[in-house]
Amino acid sequence: MLRVRPLVHTPDPVAAAGFLQALGLRRAEDPAANGAFAVFDAGSGRVAVHGCRPGAPEEGVTALAFDVSDVREFARRTTEAGTAVELTEKEYGLAARITAPDGTSFLAGIGPRETGAPSSPLAVLALWSTPDVGPVGRVLADMGARPRTGATAGARHDFSAKNGGLVGVRAAERPVVALAFEYDGDVRQLVGGLAAAGVEAAVRDGRSSRSLRVHSPWGAEICVTERQHDAEGYRGTGVQGAVTGQ
Repeated sequence: MLRVRPLVHTPDPVAAAGFLQALGLRRAEDPAANGAFAVFDAGSGRVAVHGCRPGAPEEGVTALAFDVSDVREFARRTTEAGTAVELTEKEYGLAARITAPDGTSFLAGIGPRETGAPSSPLAVLALWSTPDVGPVGRVLADMGARPRTGATAGARHDFSAKNGGLVGVRAAERPVVALAFEYDGDVRQLVGGLAAAGVEAAVRDGRSSRSLRVHSPWGAEICVTERQHDAEGYRGTGVQGAVTGQ
């Protein structure tokens, strides 16, 4: 079991929660929210919000993270596939830490196999920009993520997690993780809900699909891109370095 669950750090988790809900995510029942931590379900994948103090080094940062059903079994399989895993005790229990060749470190912790979230066209997309596209792709494959597309000019690899969510690996000079979304439909359908919550959204027409750009309460610009279909029926995203900030 593997699910994409990026973690957003913000000094205003209430505003972050309202923003994600305006996008169409729903507050998760498992795990239950507390004053500093909450999880939100999309149709595919999850987003966690963690409160931090204003001015903290992690303020506004999105960290890569995953849900697994059995941390030790995940660690065993990933190690056998060729990627080193460190087991660590966190405040919420046992977690597996992986450090990628580009220095990006992230955790995989316990999560429910079934979230109970209603069907939705919205999918969480963690954008991982890195100078080491190939090695990062191998790490994701060792974890059990499945390649959804081949590389494009050696610069892009897309992966899907069996239990929800996507990771898009992009070539860049330095490693950074950003939150984005993919929408299986017309992104203009999201504008009304965002406007009702006081969130201004800009729709952009690309060469092959539309995208929606919104500014999040934690300072990052979030991109929601329509899924695409090619002659073989492939569904992909037109995101190409479209998200700024962290």
